[in-house]
Amino acid sequence: MKCKKCGAEYGEDVKFCTQCGAPMGDEGQDSQAGTEPAMDAQADGEAEAGTISAEAQAPEEGQPEAVTEPAEAAGTEPSPAEPAVKAEEPKADGPMSVPVPASGEPEPNKKFLKILFAVIAVLAVIAIAAVAYVKMNAKDPKQVVIDAFEKVYTEGQVFPSEELFGFKDFSKAALKADMESGLTLKMDSCSDPDVNQFAGSGLRLEGRSDKTNGKSSFNMGVIYNGMDLANLDAYYGEDTLMMAVPELSGRVFTLDLGEGLGERIKNSPTVGPLLAENGVDVDGLAGYFTDLIDEAEKAEEEGKAPFDIEALLTRYREGSNAQENFKAAMTVEKADKGTYTMNGAQVSCQGYDVTISKDSMIEFLRTSSDFFLQDETLKADYLKQLEATVRMSELMGSAMTGMGSMSAEQMQEQAYDEVKDAVDEMITYLDKSLTDIQMTVYVDKDGNLAALEGSTNLYVDDSLAEEEGYVAVTFNLTLEGGAYLTQNVKGNITLEDADDTVKVDLSKQGTYDGKMLTCDLSVDVTAPDASVYNFMYTGTYDSNDGSYHAAVELGGEGSQLFKMSATGIVDQMEKGKAYHMDIDALEIAAMDNSMNMVLSGELYSRPLSAEVTPLDGEPMDILSATEEDWNNVLMEMVFGIIGLSGQLEVPMG
Repeated sequence: MKCKKCGAEYGEDVKFCTQCGAPMGDEGQDSQAGTEPAMDAQADGEAEAGTISAEAQAPEEGQPEAVTEPAEAAGTEPSPAEPAVKAEEPKADGPMSVPVPASGEPEPNKKFLKILFAVIAVLAVIAIAAVAYVKMNAKDPKQVVIDAFEKVYTEGQVFPSEELFGFKDFSKAALKADMESGLTLKMDSCSDPDVNQFAGSGLRLEGRSDKTNGKSSFNMGVIYNGMDLANLDAYYGEDTLMMAVPELSGRVFTLDLGEGLGERIKNSPTVGPLLAENGVDVDGLAGYFTDLIDEAEKAEEEGKAPFDIEALLTRYREGSNAQENFKAAMTVEKADKGTYTMNGAQVSCQGYDVTISKDSMIEFLRTSSDFFLQDETLKADYLKQLEATVRMSELMGSAMTGMGSMSAEQMQEQAYDEVKDAVDEMITYLDKSLTDIQMTVYVDKDGNLAALEGSTNLYVDDSLAEEEGYVAVTFNLTLEGGAYLTQNVKGNITLEDADDTVKVDLSKQGTYDGKMLTCDLSVDVTAPDASVYNFMYTGTYDSNDGSYHAAVELGGEGSQLFKMSATGIVDQMEKGKAYHMDIDALEIAAMDNSMNMVLSGELYSRPLSAEVTPLDGEPMDILSATEEDWNNVLMEMVFGIIGLSGQLEVPMG
């Protein structure tokens, strides 16, 4: 059938043209608004239809009679014998009426449906593509678990304490910057009457370092009744070491460590002969001291500390495959979801069943221990230390005994063999004791570790217990977040055999709002006899006014075994550069406070405030001093001690 309005072709069953919307009946191709009654329009339509049908059935003259085939009856185009009827020509016997569906309502627009179906198809394709993309790009469950554990402490993570104080910058400054620091503690009271009579006594430590000019000084002062009783002063600069105890002697003892030290020691009227009598290699000893000073100055210039642990761990991460092999050995599968508290809100977390085999744990320990025992830098640092020890032993000769005749290399080899044997013994025991660990790990939508729970068994032989056998171990841990993931944590470990049960409970709670930092930590251990031992720490710091409080406590069976607490004010804080804190009360107590002592003082660290200068007093060169000089100094110190004893009201003899 062909639409006579737009020319589109359709089957006989189509009633409306999907291109222009016109009815597909013959009448509909020339539709006009009817004004005749419906019955008249119907009669006229039937008469006209009969006329057209008769004409179509009569063959033209000279043409054979058409035979109607079934296929032709179903065709969409009219027979050539049919006269073309133009939609725009009016019918003589009245307008055509538009067929109305039996329901009495117009049929839907087929063009609209076609577009709607196309849109639905496109959306379905997009949805399928999105699902496929997500599936193809979804992380492997094992990688999700590994990433979650690694995010617990991420590289470069800044904790609140670091944000408030800048400890890392203080550490760097201590190695490179010109700084001064000090600590003073005085006893305010003591529960012991004999000790309490020294209330107001204490100790002061001060150090100043001018790294720019290669100078440093140190003071240790003994305080009595709030005043300095005695001081030990030291200074180093320009290859000269100086020491003095002003309250005992007016002399400043000096030692030139510069070039020619060996000759000065040999020519010393007192030190040289004394060293020679004991078989000390004077020239070698002088060279030894020179090398020590040079190495110390070099390390200070480079800002490096001996045995750089951070560098060692970096080498381990980059050079050992222990961690990668351990990760590869884990098996991880998706599990049911769980709901946990994270940052104060309930969150849905995906669960993962994780299996860590005993063999992978043992392999990890063996590979890691092999790395540390074979690390060349660590071995070189240790060998260097041993060489210094052996060299000193050789230089001192008979003055030092018990060192043996082993070389530094032999001592290192022996030490490494002993460490390796101890490690092998430990790993062998663990290989016998450990079994596979089964646990379920829960990860939130951001990839953070929210919780884990699991179990394993430990085999204990009769060398460590009355009866050998397996101990069932179950554990769980929830990380509730906060300013950092582990600021709020709860955990539990239970060990149980056929007869006894031991429980360890962990709880850590903290807050941080950018100004105030709090932390409360408790570890409770429940023994088989139901007795409970606990460790507690609590701390608060308010940067608004600098007030702080910190305390640690150890208890057991309802009694306080030990407690230490401190309160005060941080009245100066320049992050990473300078601080000063008053210690209002540092309390140390034991046995339910039956023994008690309260201290007070201050602690500070800041940039160098004044030039580091040599000590004041009458210089006395240690190497050039005669025996008479030393006797005079000795007598001077004896009288000084007597004077100090008088201040302490301590009888002599």
